[in-house]
Amino acid sequence: MRRLSGLVSAAYTPMDRDGAIRLGMVGELVEYAQAHQNAALFVNGSTGEFPSLTLSERKELALEYVRCAAGRLPIIVNIGSCCAADSCELGKHAAAIGADAVCVMAPFYFRPETVRDLAEFVKGIVPCCGGLPVFIYHAPGITGVRLPMPEFLSIMRDEVPTFAGMKFTNENLCEFMECVRVSERMQMLSGRDEMLLGALAMGAQAAVGTTFNYIPRIYQSVMSCFASGDLAGAQRWMSRAHEVVRVCRPYGLAGIKVIMRFAGLDVGPMRRPVNQLSEEQIVQLGHELESHGLMEYVG
Repeated sequence: MRRLSGLVSAAYTPMDRDGAIRLGMVGELVEYAQAHQNAALFVNGSTGEFPSLTLSERKELALEYVRCAAGRLPIIVNIGSCCAADSCELGKHAAAIGADAVCVMAPFYFRPETVRDLAEFVKGIVPCCGGLPVFIYHAPGITGVRLPMPEFLSIMRDEVPTFAGMKFTNENLCEFMECVRVSERMQMLSGRDEMLLGALAMGAQAAVGTTFNYIPRIYQSVMSCFASGDLAGAQRWMSRAHEVVRVCRPYGLAGIKVIMRFAGLDVGPMRRPVNQLSEEQIVQLGHELESHGLMEYVG
């Protein structure tokens, strides 16, 4: 897989009001991503609600994203699961449909106790992935797995030729930079939207995020200013991104899908147990974005 540079949107799983997946809308989401110059799409991640999907649904969604992208955008498929056999099944499927890379996760129920435990878990899945580049999705706030990741990357560098790097969803930018230094062969993808600027300063070239979907121009401006040496400009744009996040935060996880309505794409609600916003709340969210001068950046 070629080295990524730029914004990778965490892809949505579009749903009807009853929670059924709307595969017919995937093509619109791919076109939207391409129009906003995404570097790739990250499918079946947290934004895609993977823990709430069946294996069959995850396969159908991955296939549709690959089919609609048709080689125009790289598709990274998250095959993470607490069950290694399920990850292997999803890895084989991703390779068979022509995905560009896969991403595994640390088991988040029975957790690995050591770095070697985690490495052996991942190494057992790699052979199922048909030679695809394999990333790991490091999200300790979600998985509860808080192991020294530079040590993990060193093992994978030495023992797994197809290991490609890490989606680092954590606030510890010191550790992020330590991971960047482990190997030039592997790539560190920043996974905490609000810390993009800090991650760029620590060596990130690409980032995966949810909010990249609905305020892509803000983040593109952050990256553009940073690349040109305009740190003050990058800080101003990063502050705007933080404003959007602050406005949306009181509306909970449901807000990450609702705000896409304002971007012109209704991707439906999230599945239970995530709350569903009332129409009054949706209108209120729109008013708050307008009152803060933020709606012009949406979409």
